[in-house]
Amino acid sequence: MLHLTAGMMLGPMAAGIIMSVKNRGVTIKPVFFTLAQAILACVVVNSLTFSVLHHIMSHWILVLFSVLSVIFVSFTTGACLAWFGVIPGTTALWGTSPGAASTMVMLCGAFGADTRLTAFMLYFRVIMVAVATSLISWIVIRTSHPSHMPMPVRGDLLPTLILIAVSTLIGLKLRSPAATLLLTILTGAVAQLSGLFQISAPFWIRIPAYLTIGWSIGLRFTAPILRYALRSIPAVALSSATLIASCALLALPVAHFAHIDLLSAYLATSPGGLDTIIVISANIPIALPFIIAMQTARMLAVITLGPAIARPLGRWLERHVRTPASTEHTEKLAQSSSTGD
Repeated sequence: MLHLTAGMMLGPMAAGIIMSVKNRGVTIKPVFFTLAQAILACVVVNSLTFSVLHHIMSHWILVLFSVLSVIFVSFTTGACLAWFGVIPGTTALWGTSPGAASTMVMLCGAFGADTRLTAFMLYFRVIMVAVATSLISWIVIRTSHPSHMPMPVRGDLLPTLILIAVSTLIGLKLRSPAATLLLTILTGAVAQLSGLFQISAPFWIRIPAYLTIGWSIGLRFTAPILRYALRSIPAVALSSATLIASCALLALPVAHFAHIDLLSAYLATSPGGLDTIIVISANIPIALPFIIAMQTARMLAVITLGPAIARPLGRWLERHVRTPASTEHTEKLAQSSSTGD
């Protein structure tokens, strides 16, 4: 009703938070979330052409610069949180990593971080990014009055449904948060660019994907996580806002050198989840393939470089920053570990 660009995701997200906080016991089975990722991947591939790929490859230096800049800003923000004793070093670094939230939550526990506080920081920022990006997109569209909206290219529905089903099954076997999304994009792009078949992404097939993504994000905000992280909300909100603003400033040179509109550059550098950005970007007149290329490159870089940066830097911070806040948190973490929490 508000005509937000990601309304079908933000509404279920709010509903998921309410249901989770009220402890209604609602869960989304992995098969549905994985299926939603495959559908969103088809939305991306639907607009992929050789001319778009050439445009992306011609700006590989810009993509590399943007990815490394966002990673630098993210870990600097986390280091500041740890340095001032707001959040322990390792947890602060993992909690401020840009993108790949599900993967970071799974990995952080093995590197000494508190998974509950890390999850809160990551998904709190996902919500902030989703709301801010949706509002900015809505304002830009309302003020610019675009002459046309991009319509999905008519494609071959049956092969697309088969691709979605196969990618979902493989993704469930691999048990990697981003496996289905990347596999469907890669396989669908090869099939479409080779002329084997055209990917189909009608609006009716997108709706369940949007709903599932929104519910999945909202339901992660359980009451115990919210209570556990209540004291750190101001600092987490400030760090998230700083990261979002830094990425927004980074969009200025990206838009200039890549010769794309500012909204596309902002979505490309936004520190939200890849699936969230796809939902927001799917129905507005922007350079969607360029956005997905930037987001995918950063996600892969975060998964690869994140542990290598967070582990030594986190240990250094925890050795040199011994504030009452971090000490108290460490004691609570030890107590919860001993009770099996």
